[in-house]
Amino acid sequence: MTHSETAASFSAESFIYGLQLEQLRHDESFHKDVVILPLAERVKHMALHNGKYIAYFFEAADDERFAAVLTDAFIITLATANTLNQDLGKALADDWATISGLADVPYAQPAGRDQFIKAYAIAAGLLSKACESWDHLEMASFNSMMRESNLSLFKIVVGYAAVTKLDIVASYRRRLSFIEQRSIFHRSLVKGV
Repeated sequence: MTHSETAASFSAESFIYGLQLEQLRHDESFHKDVVILPLAERVKHMALHNGKYIAYFFEAADDERFAAVLTDAFIITLATANTLNQDLGKALADDWATISGLADVPYAQPAGRDQFIKAYAIAAGLLSKACESWDHLEMASFNSMMRESNLSLFKIVVGYAAVTKLDIVASYRRRLSFIEQRSIFHRSLVKGV
C-alpha cells in the first residue's frame, strides 16, 4: 500500500510488501555496514538483534519502553525477510487476505507480557538454531527454518502490537525517521527533505 492509498481495506500482501520495500530503501541508505555483509553474517546479525530484544523485553520498565522494543523487533522482522528474500505478505496470503490495518491480525496471541516474551524467545531461538545449522553444514533445511522463524516473529510482534493497541506502522515510521536523522547524509538521502 502506498502512502496515498486510503481504502477502508486493502491487500495485506501488497501492504506488507510496501513495508518491506520501505525497509529495504532505509537499510540500503542508512545501514550499509550490515547490507554489505555476506548473507550468512547478515542473518546472524538479525538473530543477534532478536536475542538482544528478548533481554530488552524483560528489562522494559514501562509500557513506553516495551513498545519501543516491539517496534525495533518489527523492523528486524522486515529486514530479516528482505535478507532471506522472503515475501511476508505472500506467506500470510492464505490466512490474511485483506485488512484495514495491521491491528486486524487474525492470530491468537499469548495472554500477557511474559507469555509474549516466551513465544518471541522460542521463535528467535529457531532462527539461532538455523544459523548454527548453517555454520555446521548440518543436514537441516536451515533456509526453511529461518523463514519459518521470521514469519513466526512477524506474527507474534504484529499480533501483540494489536493486543496492546500500538499502531505498529506509525511507530515503525517514526523510528526509521529518528534513525535516519542521526546520519549526516539525512538531508540528501531522504526524499522531500
